[in-house]
Amino acid sequence: MPQDVLVIDDDDQVRKFIARGLSRVGFECVAIESGSGAMSLLQERRFDAVICDLHMPEVDGLDVLRFAGTLTPPPPFIMLTGYGSVATAVEAMKHGAADFLEKPASIEELRASIDSVISRRALPRTPSRVEPVSQLVGSERWLTPFLSKLKRIAATDSIVLIDGETGTGKSAVAKEIWRCSHRARGPFVELNCAAVPDTLLENELFGHAKGAFTGATGHVGRVEQAHGGTLFLDEVGELKQELQAKLLHLLQERTFSPIGGSGPKQADVRFIAATNRDLEVEVEAGRFRRDLFYRLNVVGLTIPPLRQRLDDVPVLIQFFRKSVEARVGGPTPAFSDAAVAALSHYDWPGNVRELGNVVERMAVMHSGEEMVELDDLPERIRAAGHRTSLSSQPSHPSLPSPVALPRSATPLPQSLPLAVQPHDPQDAGVSLSDDLRRYERERIVIALRTSGGNKSQAARLLNMKRTTLLAKCDKLGIRDGELGSAGVGDEAEEA
Repeated sequence: MPQDVLVIDDDDQVRKFIARGLSRVGFECVAIESGSGAMSLLQERRFDAVICDLHMPEVDGLDVLRFAGTLTPPPPFIMLTGYGSVATAVEAMKHGAADFLEKPASIEELRASIDSVISRRALPRTPSRVEPVSQLVGSERWLTPFLSKLKRIAATDSIVLIDGETGTGKSAVAKEIWRCSHRARGPFVELNCAAVPDTLLENELFGHAKGAFTGATGHVGRVEQAHGGTLFLDEVGELKQELQAKLLHLLQERTFSPIGGSGPKQADVRFIAATNRDLEVEVEAGRFRRDLFYRLNVVGLTIPPLRQRLDDVPVLIQFFRKSVEARVGGPTPAFSDAAVAALSHYDWPGNVRELGNVVERMAVMHSGEEMVELDDLPERIRAAGHRTSLSSQPSHPSLPSPVALPRSATPLPQSLPLAVQPHDPQDAGVSLSDDLRRYERERIVIALRTSGGNKSQAARLLNMKRTTLLAKCDKLGIRDGELGSAGVGDEAEEA
C-alpha cells in the first residue's frame, strides 16, 4: 500500500518538484503551500511522513513541527531548508524533527530519508512495563564509572535532574535509572515539556475530571499514569512560570489535583527531570524558579556530549547497526576503517541521535553485502575533522613513517599496525578526505606486503571482500612496484 506523504513549501516550483518526484517512486503525495493550511489538514488526515520547508511566511516550519508533535501519534517530520546550519538543524531536532535536509535535495535523498524515518516511527505512547535490556552503550572508559553512579542513584527514590545537550541520550539514562530501581515493575511514563503547547501542558500532566468543561469525558494525566513507577519530565526548563509553581507543589506535597477535580490525589511517583538548558543561568535571568531548581536538583547528573567521548563512536556504530538489523530482519552494511575514522573526527552537534540517524541512513542506502566507504558519508562529516586533526598535532610531530614489512604470508598478524605519515606543517590546505584516503592507501599497502601480495589474505586482514580490495587498489593507484616481487597480480594468489 503506498505511503502518504504531506509536502509543505511556499515555493511553487519546489513543492511541485518534490510531489511529482516522490509520486513517480511510489508515494502518495499531498502538496500544500502554507503552514496554517497544513496544520488544518494534519488534524483531518493521518500521514506516514511530512516534508516541510523551514522558512515560510506567517506560520513557519517550526510552528508546524510543534503542532505535529501534539498529534497522536505524531507523524515522522522531515525539515527542509535552503538556509542550512548547525543551529537550525539542532533547533529542528530539539522540537522533534526526525531528519533535516538542505535544499536542493534530490528525490533519491528524500526517498531515503522517508524510508528511514518511517522505519523508526515511534510506537503509540503508552506506559512501559518491561525494559529488560540496557540501552546505554559506550566505551568502557566512560560507561563503567557512569553505570556505577547510576546504580547508586537508582537504589534511592531521590529526585534526579539530568542535564546534557540535545541528543545525548537523557531519556535512555532516565530509563536505565528506572530499570535498575525497585520501581522497575511499575510504569515508566515520559512527558516532553517542549513538545506540548503551553495551553495543553497542565491537562497533559495532571489530567481533567469528567465535566470539567463542555464535552469533557475525563483524561488521566501523566502523573496518575505513572503511579507506582517513574515519571520522566524531559525539557523541564521549557515550563512557564505558572506551571513551574504547580510542579513545585507536586514535588513538595506529593499531591496533585486534576483540572475540575473534587480534591487532591496522592502521587506515588519517582520523579526524574532533564534539560538541555543551564538552569542556574535561567534562575539568574528570572526565567526559572529558584526554589523549583533546588527541589529538582537533589541528585544532579551530567551527560557529556559525544564530541567529548569520541572513543564511543565505533561502539555506537555497531550498536545502531544491530538495532537496525533487529528491525528490518536482515544484515546491515559494515563501515570501512576510513569511514569510521571520519565519523570519529566529527563534532556531532546532534550527539548520539545524529550518529544513529547517519548509521540508519547508510543502512537504507546500502545492502548488507556492501561496505560503507568514506565517500558515502555526508560531506559535513567527511570535511569536519580537518581542523581538529591539525590542531591536535604536536608542535614537532614524531610519529614514525611507514616502514616496509616482510612479505612472508605466514604467520598472519591478528590485526594490522597503524602507520600514519605526520602532517607537513606547511600543508595546511589538505582536506580530511585527502588525509583519510592516504591513511586507507597505507593500510592496504601494509596488508598486501604483510600477506606477500596475496589478495585474499590481505582482504581478510582488512575485513573486506577481495573484489572490494581490487577495486580500491585500482581507485587508489596501488601498483605492483610498491609491493616488491609479489605485486598485486594473480601470481601471488593462493592456489
